[in-house]
Amino acid sequence: MGRRPPMSLDELRGSVRRVLGVDVPLGRPEGAGPHVLRRLTGGNTRVAERFATGRVFLVGDAAHVYSATGGGPGLNLGLQDAINLGWKLAAEIRGGAPPGLLDSYAVERRAAAQRMVLNAQAQSALIAPGSDVTGLREVFTELLRDRDTVRRLAELVSGADTRYDMGGPDTHPLIGRFAPDLDLRTPTGTVRLAELTRTGRPVLLDLTEDAALAAALPEWQGQIDVVTARPQHPAPTALLLRPDSHVAWASAAARPDAAELDALRAAGQRWFGLPARS
Repeated sequence: MGRRPPMSLDELRGSVRRVLGVDVPLGRPEGAGPHVLRRLTGGNTRVAERFATGRVFLVGDAAHVYSATGGGPGLNLGLQDAINLGWKLAAEIRGGAPPGLLDSYAVERRAAAQRMVLNAQAQSALIAPGSDVTGLREVFTELLRDRDTVRRLAELVSGADTRYDMGGPDTHPLIGRFAPDLDLRTPTGTVRLAELTRTGRPVLLDLTEDAALAAALPEWQGQIDVVTARPQHPAPTALLLRPDSHVAWASAAARPDAAELDALRAAGQRWFGLPARS
């Protein structure tokens, strides 16, 4: 297809009239110019082939751009890029990063960027003109009356549905996902889990009846934040959180058995270089 000439102001007025059903006053822009109305076909949705090469890392709009309406999803995705890379880069600089930690940035965040492509393509399809798309929007509107559908779409747009491969057995549905923001009763009062992650350090949250995990892993004391508490509502009994608040390990057992303790130690060594054995 050959290049089409620039859009005229009359064409733009006609397009607005067809979409909105009313005339909108549109005048020529003021100033020296030159001014050109461009014809754009398709969307500007792109993801970089590589997020890391040597000592160069791509984050945010340098790594991905989306044509979806509004800048919220792309901005949120970029912030999550920065958080994901930040704690891994800090561990590498300090010399405490386990093998492969920094490489996991590109693996995890490029997959999340590709996931957001799905969101951008869906939004572009829903705002396209045509009677068939109008039918699609009407069906979609009906689906949005379902609370579970709204929650799932909200998690997609915000990136809260991101689940990383933690390299171990998926023995709990929270492994790889964002930690839930629990209300916790501690010896010093009630606190939200989100407040405990402000240090940017790994967190072992021990909610077992007798703080069994904290007692079983004395070698981890001082290397990560070990918090013993009781949940305000039903919750997992134990969580190991990365500094980006993704769950590296989780348990629902009242007292984790030897196999779960081995899995916990393996997760601590994989992500934080913690001792695998006491």
